[in-house]
This record gives sequence, structure tokens and C-alpha cells, in this order.
Amino acid sequence: MKRVLPFLALLVGCSGSRSGAPDTIGTPAGRAALQPEGPRSIPIVALRILAGGGALRVYLLPALKPADWALGGRTSPVATVIGMDDAGRRLIYRDSAGSVAAFDLVAYRERPVEADSIYVGRGAITALAPDGTLYAVLADGSVIESAPWGASAWPNRLGRGVRDAFAGVGASLIAIRHTAADTLALASREAGISLRVPVPSATARVASRDGDAVAFVTDSGLEVVEERDPQNPWYVHLRGTPVAAAFTPSGHRIYVALRTNGELAVVDRFTHHTLASIALPGPAGALRMDPWGRAVLVRPADAGSDETWVVSVADARVSGRVSTRWASDLPTAAEDGVLLLREGPNVVARDIHSLDSLGTVVAGAADLWFVGRWKPTTAPNVLREEAREPAPQRTRAGHAARAATTAAPRRSAPAAPAPAPAAAAPPQRVWVQVSVSQNEKASRDLAAELTKSGHAAQVIGPRSPGEGWRVVVGPYPSRSAADSAGRLLGRPYYILEPGLEGPDRQ
Repeated sequence: MKRVLPFLALLVGCSGSRSGAPDTIGTPAGRAALQPEGPRSIPIVALRILAGGGALRVYLLPALKPADWALGGRTSPVATVIGMDDAGRRLIYRDSAGSVAAFDLVAYRERPVEADSIYVGRGAITALAPDGTLYAVLADGSVIESAPWGASAWPNRLGRGVRDAFAGVGASLIAIRHTAADTLALASREAGISLRVPVPSATARVASRDGDAVAFVTDSGLEVVEERDPQNPWYVHLRGTPVAAAFTPSGHRIYVALRTNGELAVVDRFTHHTLASIALPGPAGALRMDPWGRAVLVRPADAGSDETWVVSVADARVSGRVSTRWASDLPTAAEDGVLLLREGPNVVARDIHSLDSLGTVVAGAADLWFVGRWKPTTAPNVLREEAREPAPQRTRAGHAARAATTAAPRRSAPAAPAPAPAAAAPPQRVWVQVSVSQNEKASRDLAAELTKSGHAAQVIGPRSPGEGWRVVVGPYPSRSAADSAGRLLGRPYYILEPGLEGPDRQ
């Protein structure tokens, strides 16, 4: 089952073109279209955490203009970035001691990631799912699952020897373990380890964004394990010593850096063939995909080089070079086509296509950065107020009739009745969909969990063959009210438009 993503993009990775096809997102007009106007707009921002700890700072993109929002809360000294969840609830990072912490973007407070008094410390391997769930595998193979609303330890362990982990499909975890040889283990909280398959010893491993495929870079090619058929991985032979790989956001293609040849091979995930090769200025050492599919960022193999090559996906060529250092957070790309990177002591925003400078934060390079859609009005009390059903509005004719009746003299003849007001349109019934699954029990368990948390959650049963069980919250009188309620959930959601049949209440 594919993970359900938010319909309204709140943060990086939630909307936009994922196919790598040409688009206008990076143009000035495209950027303006992605910055909606009005009090309910959610701007695209760069969030800055001071390396030495302190208050969160916010800059509006594309110009990196400081936002005039007064924010509370402080963070500890921060060492590396893990990620920003798609629901816009928290920033996740390692502090200077190596422990994993999260800054709550709703409550404006830092919380350590822990469960049952067990902290996620320096040696833990972490994986962040698009829905904001963080999986942490400790040295003994125990797993801590952390969501914006709390954390808990899994009842079963994966065993020692885990060397890598990725968030999988349907709230699962993909762990790469090494005992006598490398194996891929698929695990979940309820089932523990449900699958083990042998995988090659690899120089690099990367998962698709949805966690439905993992690619293993070997010295002679690329082996890919698919979630739909994990027992039968497929392989593509590549000449030129593969060293790194990156999936496109849609997962349809895989870019592989070939060090000896100094080029990128483009592999089609569904035909299992190489589509093309892209010449590079020299041998590559690492790849980083633009989360919106417009470019591949390539770090040279030369460890002393601070240069990065920007490869245009649409044009299949190197479109430019920038001088920047790589770290866990930067360089990265924003939804509106802004490339954010360190240049010397500063942080600079550049157009991802032309590489023109758009704005600079002087002396910002020492700090840690996140990019996404966010605004401080996501506080729970504001959202709950927006989600309330508005009071009924009296019609103009009704007001006139009441005024005429009140003003009439006591002994005058009865006034002619006022025209009956037009029949009011039936109220909208807008639902917030939280998940869809072929597993009825899992859907009903999720609905029960949401109900226990105070949300009016119900289940819509399948209406046709192949349709899954949908967990919904509502109904709400308008799309905006449903959106406000959805953002309170702290997890991905989808707005179901009026006109659909109501939930199955059985």
C-alpha cells in the first residue's frame, strides 16, 4: 500500500511535480504562484537553528528575508539535521552530544526523543518517514518509534548488526543487517520481522521516497529490491565503478554516479534498463536529489573540492556549478525553485535553473537549516477555532421581515407577509481522510486511536473491488475548516470533497 501524502502541501516533499518533467516552478511566476496570498497562506520558509542553541529564526523565501514573527522556545546546541516532517509539526536533529531531539513547531519547545526512559543516543540509526514518524534503531536492535504526539518502544527487537534503516510502506521499517552476510529485514511494530532476504554488500544504499524500493550500489552495477516482489530483486550492470545513487521523487528513475566514467547513468526502474548517461565535469563522489525532481546535485569525488555540479533533470545536462560545502542539511532545494547553500561564511539562496543569487544571510553558514512550508498560526488553539462550524447566518430577507414586524404600530393592520427566503443550500459535508488500507482491522484500530485522542474518526468501507478501507475525520462545513482540523492531527491527510457518500458506521 502506498503511503497517503497530504493533498495540501505543508512542507517539502508534499506537492509539486514528482516526475522530473519540465515545469515552471523555478520561474518568478511559478514562485509567485506557490506563495498564496491572504491570512491563511502557508509561506515557503527557511528555518534556522543556531549551532550553539537558542531561539528559532525564520526567513521567507525566495529572498531570505527575515520574518517578523515572534517565536518562543529555545533549542540545545545542534550538530546535524535529520529532517523536517511533512505535517509541519517538528524539526528533528542531533544535539551536540549526539542525542536525537525534536523541536515542536506548534508548542515551541524542544523534546528529547525517548520511550520508556530510553533516549535515542549517538549510536542510533534513524529513518524519517514522510508522515513524520521517526524510527530509531539502537545498538541492541531495539526500535523506538516517535511521532509528533509521542514515542514508544517496539515489543520486538531486530537483533544486533543493523547498519542502515529506511522507512518502508505502511508503517514498516526496512533494516539492513550484517551477520554472516547482509540481509534486508522488513519489520513492523505488530508483526516484528516479517521478511528476510539476502542482499549484496554495497558501497551505498538508498531507498525510494515512499519506501517501496531499495537500491544497492555494487562495484559492477545496481541491484534493486522491490516491496511488491522482494524475493526477486532485479539487477542492472553498469560500467565505470558505481559509487552513489538517488531515486527521483516519483521513484520512476534512479540516477547512478559512475566514478571511472565521470558520468551519471539514468536507470528506468520499470524497464530495468539504462535510459541515458549524462557527462559530468569529473568523477562524482555523492548525489543529492532535489525533493521536487528538477535537479540532481553532484558532489565531486575530490575530497578537497567545495564545488557542486547542478544537473538539470529536464535537459539531462550539467546546468551549472556552485561553490558550496555539503552537510546534513545543505545544499537543498525548496518547493519554489530556490537552491539553498553555504558559500563561505554565508547562506545564499539561488534560482535552481539560472543559479542567480536571490538573497543572502550573512554569517549563517555555521548554523543548521530546514526548508519547507510553515507559519506560526499552526498553534492548536488557532486551528481548533478555524475548524469550528460557523454560526448560522440569517438571510437579508429574514432580517427585513423581523425589522418590519418589530416596527409596525400595535393597532395597524397586519403587514403583508414578507417573501419567503430562498431555501438555504444544504450544508457541505467535507471529510479529512487520514489513511486508506486493504487491512480492515488496521483501519478500524487507527480510527479507534484517533477517537480516543478526541477526533471524530470513522471508517469508509470499500465501495468497489480493489478499493481500500478509508479512515476519515469529520464531517466539517467547509474545506478550510477541514484543512484546519487536518493540521491538528499531526499526520498526513487528504480532503474529501462534498458529494461523497458518508462513512460506514458499522
